[in-house]
Amino acid sequence: MKDYLSTTLKSAVFTLASFVALPAFSVTLSGPGTADFALPGTTAAAQPDLGGLIIEDVISDFSISGAGETLQGTIQNRVVRGADDTLTFYWRIRPISGNGDILSFRVGGFGNFALDANWRIDGLGAESPNIARYFGDGSGAVNFLFENSEVGVGTNPDGSLTTSVFFFLDTEAKNYTMNGQFDLLCAPSSCVSQSYPTFSPSTIPVPAAAWLFVSGLLGLTGLAGKKAA
Repeated sequence: MKDYLSTTLKSAVFTLASFVALPAFSVTLSGPGTADFALPGTTAAAQPDLGGLIIEDVISDFSISGAGETLQGTIQNRVVRGADDTLTFYWRIRPISGNGDILSFRVGGFGNFALDANWRIDGLGAESPNIARYFGDGSGAVNFLFENSEVGVGTNPDGSLTTSVFFFLDTEAKNYTMNGQFDLLCAPSSCVSQSYPTFSPSTIPVPAAAWLFVSGLLGLTGLAGKKAA
C-alpha cells in the first residue's frame, strides 16, 4: 500500500510539473562554426539582469525593396545597463509602409564577446524570432530569423503593419560603441537592405563628446532620455 501511494504521488507530481510553465532563459551562442539556436522567449521576472537603466534608445530608418516587394520603417536600437553593470543590446523592427515581409535581421560587430540571445515576452510588439543563427568565425555576427512570423506583411486591427518584439544579445561587456552593423532580408524574393549602424560592445570607454559627433555623423535620430527598463 505504501509503495502504491508513493508511486501515485510521484505520478501526480510529474503530471502537475508537466503543466507548469518553467521560466525560459536566454540561450548561450557558442561553437566554432555556424549553428542555429532556438529562442523560447523570456521575461525580466525570469531574468532580472535583463532589466536596468536604458542608456541609449535610438530610432533609425530602414528601407528594403526587390522583386515587387518594398518595406520602409524604423529600427529601435536600445542599450540597457543591468544591475551587474553589464550591457544588453536590444532591437525592435517597426515597419511603417510597404508590402514586404522581414525574414531575418542580421547584426554584426560583436567580435569575440560571449553572447546570450533571446526575445522579450513581456515587452512591446507581436512577432518574435524563432532562431538565432550564430557565426562562430570571430566576426560577432548573429542572424535573428523570423521563420514563423510575419513582420510587416501582417496588419493590426487599426491597419498598421505588424511589428517585432524586442529581441536582444546579452553580453558581459561594460562599454559600447557605434561599430555594429545590421541589415534585413525580405521574403520571398530574398532582397537585402543596405547595412546600417548600430550599437555594439567595446572594451574601451568612448568619451561623451565623441558620442555626440558619431551620432550626428551617422544621421541617427530619436535619442530618448535615460529611463528604467
